[in-house]
Amino acid sequence: MQIDLNIAFLLIGMAVVTVLTRGFFLILGERVKISPLVLEAIRFAPLAAMIAILAPEIFLPANASSAAQFDIHLPNIWGGIAALIAFYFSRKMVFTLVVGMAVFTAIRFWA
Repeated sequence: MQIDLNIAFLLIGMAVVTVLTRGFFLILGERVKISPLVLEAIRFAPLAAMIAILAPEIFLPANASSAAQFDIHLPNIWGGIAALIAFYFSRKMVFTLVVGMAVFTAIRFWA
């Protein structure tokens, strides 16, 4: 029973912290002035988060413990490069996914 209560408090605490951090500017409204530099920097936060999540998946093998395990022969890298090129020329997400996965699958079975 003690463990269940600890988990409940943990979930409630995480919910409170999430609401406070994400709703900070909504709660305070116009009383807080944010500099244009900060607003410009915030624009890049989602892109930085995506790169932080995807880069290790693309450039390192599964269960890699360091960047020294980088291998140019990984199908992840070639699928990612193909997806970048496809998106650059088409600007269509579905086409990007299909091309990236097709190259990844082909190289995975070829190598």
